Amino acid sequence: MTGRSHIQDEIAKHLPGRVTTIRITPRKSDIIRYLHRRLSEDTTPDAMDSCLEADILKKIPDDISEMCVEATALRRRPQVVG
Repeated sequence: MTGRSHIQDEIAKHLPGRVTTIRITPRKSDIIRYLHRRLSEDTTPDAMDSCLEADILKKIPDDISEMCVEATALRRRPQVVG
C-alpha cells in the first residue's frame, strides 16, 4: 500500500503489529529531470512559451519536494507448526 502519512494511524488501527512503514521523499533534481523529459515529449510544444515552462520547472518541484509517500508492507504472521 502507498499513501500519505495521515493514513498511517488508520492502517495501524486495522492491522496492528503487521505493518512496516518506509518513508520515501523525492529528490528535487529527480523531479526536475522527470519534468524535462515529459516536456520534451510534448506533442504540441508550440502551445507552451518559455515563461510557462519556467513556471512549471519551478513550482512543481518546490511543491512536490515538501511531500512524501509512505509505503506500508504487511508482515506475514508466523505459521504455527503443529
